[in-house]
Amino acid sequence: MEMSSWASRLSLAVLTTLLTTSCAEKSQAPESLTLKMMRMQAEANYQSELPQKDLRQVKDVHRVAFVCCALQDQEQKLWSQVAANKPDVVVFTGNSVSSVRYDEKPLSAQYKKLDQISEYRDLRNNVPFLAVWDELDFGIRNGDSSFQSKNENRQAFLDYWKYIGKLQPSSAKGVEHSVILGAPGKRVQFIMLDTRFYATPWLDAGVDGEFKKNWNKSDSLLGPGQWAWLESELRKEAEYRVIVSPLQMAANSGGWERWGLFPLDRQKFFDTLRATKAHKVVIVSGNRGFGSLAKVELLEDYGPLYDMTVGPLNGATENREEDFHYVGKAVSAANFGLIEWDWKKKAVKLKLMDENNQAIESLNLNL
Repeated sequence: MEMSSWASRLSLAVLTTLLTTSCAEKSQAPESLTLKMMRMQAEANYQSELPQKDLRQVKDVHRVAFVCCALQDQEQKLWSQVAANKPDVVVFTGNSVSSVRYDEKPLSAQYKKLDQISEYRDLRNNVPFLAVWDELDFGIRNGDSSFQSKNENRQAFLDYWKYIGKLQPSSAKGVEHSVILGAPGKRVQFIMLDTRFYATPWLDAGVDGEFKKNWNKSDSLLGPGQWAWLESELRKEAEYRVIVSPLQMAANSGGWERWGLFPLDRQKFFDTLRATKAHKVVIVSGNRGFGSLAKVELLEDYGPLYDMTVGPLNGATENREEDFHYVGKAVSAANFGLIEWDWKKKAVKLKLMDENNQAIESLNLNL
């Protein structure tokens, strides 16, 4: 009987794993080929039993937590600090797990590991989550539309974050979606952008991990369909909007992944905000290995646009580059973000929280 394409890929993955096993590992009686194939098949079919808390139960939005870059093979103690803030919603801005190495395949198996982290599981049992992907849960470093496994991984992502399918437009091919929470007069719209599935491949700068600007008018991070959807979403009625973009919008220095490497797209985003009269907007991003606050002065009767970058939840951290868009210091340690709304005082607060649940940087905005 002819093997399915999945079985073929599975066999190849197993053989790769066996061939790359170290001598020390081989001396510990590794799994047989048959057992390994059976285990990987079971992991590929993993279905999470964690509840998808109904977003409709969120009648008032007062505090929302934002996290990024959670490595499923390491401790994730920061979940306890996130829970201590009693958020109404928790939002993954990307990299909910890592599935880029051969031993991190398939994607669904990595969610099985995440589900076994007690602090995360406790929070999922009590609080609704929103999530969008970035390179690590997309499945490849610096991933873009050319990634051959993007459809397979999209299905695994949607199978785990089951709520997404109910909030997507019929035209969606990626994982973009949107929801408005809260009662009239206190409505907050969450727009979750997909900056991977449709993205034109990055232009190689000749330095590992760095790219150069793409000025081609036909190239894009979002693709025409998602752009049209975003514009229609921004025209919906809401008192406040949080746009979750896995990639940084404000900071615009260096050759690492960011909106600024597609300068025409970045400008189009700003123009779209003006055209739709979508004020009271905050960007929340991730991807960088540090936490930061930044702003872009859009002028033309619009004012500043703020971008809060969060993460990592655990794992390695990085140092922030110099960029005049940044406000305050970087959080070069495990961190998460909070946005708090005080509807009576008409105030919004952005906060970057450290491992001790202390606000390292914050911004007070008018509602």
